[in-house]
Amino acid sequence: MKRSLAWLWVLVLGAALAQAPKVDGKIAGGEYAKSYKHEKSGITLYWSVVGDTLYLALEGQSKGWIGIGFLAEKSDKKKGGDQYLFYMEGGKLVALDMYQTKRTGAPVTDDKEGGKNSILAAMATYEGEKWTVEFSRKLKTGETTDVEIAPGRKLIVMLAHAEKMDPKEEHKKTERWYLEDFAF
Repeated sequence: MKRSLAWLWVLVLGAALAQAPKVDGKIAGGEYAKSYKHEKSGITLYWSVVGDTLYLALEGQSKGWIGIGFLAEKSDKKKGGDQYLFYMEGGKLVALDMYQTKRTGAPVTDDKEGGKNSILAAMATYEGEKWTVEFSRKLKTGETTDVEIAPGRKLIVMLAHAEKMDPKEEHKKTERWYLEDFAF
């Protein structure tokens, strides 16, 4: 009986892992469960929730970095935002997990606010100013610097990009968008 339950558990776990998107910087047809194209920014989001993990991909045009963030609620502009910024340095992806301490201005890395980088895996391709970024993170990291994500629960998604690859380069207000009442 115990052996049968163990095998059943292995099969269930194996099936769940088999459904997880491959974080390789390329989006294959049918790889993600859902998608959404934001017309104003031109950024398309793809996502799948597998177990306790969110797999997320972004596709969009930008001369510089590209980013996404989450707010549980919009109370004081970007303050409290859980943000992820991606840029290329020497042909390699740099993926930052950041936190917005002030209502405006640049966010800081999570480790400067007592958190840690909660990105489990990240890969990207950047060709001809076209980004394809894939990354994963736990839905609930347990950190105060990260927004808890629950499938079906509404939150605010922030999208942004900049004119340069420099992560300190602030984006113009016209390069930032809020998707209110978004649910994964």
